[in-house]
Amino acid sequence: MKILAVDDEPVFLEIMGATLTEIGYMDVHFAADAQEALEKISSAARRFDCFLLDIEMPGMNGIELLRRIRAMPEYRLTPIVMVTARTEKTFVDEAFMSGANDYVTKPIDKVEIKVRMSMVQSLLSERAHTGALAGQLADVEKSIGAGCDFPDAISLADAPRLLPYPSLENYLLKLGNLRLFSNAAVGFHVENAADIFDRAGRLDFIDMLTDVAATLFDAIGTGDILLSYAGSGDFVCVMPRLANFNRDEVSLRIHDGIAEFSDFYAEAGLSLPKVRVGRVQTPRLLPFGDPLSLVHNAIGDARRGSLAEQGRSNQGRMEHA
Repeated sequence: MKILAVDDEPVFLEIMGATLTEIGYMDVHFAADAQEALEKISSAARRFDCFLLDIEMPGMNGIELLRRIRAMPEYRLTPIVMVTARTEKTFVDEAFMSGANDYVTKPIDKVEIKVRMSMVQSLLSERAHTGALAGQLADVEKSIGAGCDFPDAISLADAPRLLPYPSLENYLLKLGNLRLFSNAAVGFHVENAADIFDRAGRLDFIDMLTDVAATLFDAIGTGDILLSYAGSGDFVCVMPRLANFNRDEVSLRIHDGIAEFSDFYAEAGLSLPKVRVGRVQTPRLLPFGDPLSLVHNAIGDARRGSLAEQGRSNQGRMEHA
């Protein structure tokens, strides 16, 4: 794995390099500021596989550097880990909203770095399985068919604002229950996702998810959100607790947005995705609970709503008969 670590403190770069070498990562490169990092990225004969970025640096800070890297098509899905002394929620929020995959606070610990780098390895493996690096359409279809199953939390190469689900989990775990109290979550369930998965090719299924992701971003409206695909036709959005989220209005906008793709789906012989919006879920103020329960509850509510509506529909048909 080719790694670029960026920090304005030479001593920290030395410690980071020694730690990475000790746990088996030998191809590590260093930059003392954002400008040097961008120069090394542009001149690299082989792409970097991972970036470790400090936030507070002279000149361009690490979050702006993160945005610059994410704007490069070849690095839209590359794992980026923030390694910083800043622990405030505003920095954590801004980093993940800008595309960070993980957030580690200084001083670093060898065991924690080993765990975080294992996550990076998993992201790289998942990206390869979904075919995001393939150059030919046939190769994409082949690699997706081999590595993509319906329950998988697929990374969508053509939805760059969508946060990979492991990264969303990292965000929630980083905040913990107390700081997470100012957030809320909403689940979105594609009711006919399994049918589309069975009827369509893997590439068409991923195109469908990409269409839904773009529609959700437009329908939700506010920019202060983290949206992720959790697998099995489930999307989940984490937003500020006080965000103005009207479930009925968002549902209508989703319906209208999906309808714009009707000609494409008719041509492919597929049904339009049917998206069900769950109720807003808020965390309990419990210091020892599981922060991930917020998104699990949001996904579960959207799924239960779909099943409940299906049950009411079946009951209505039986009464009518």
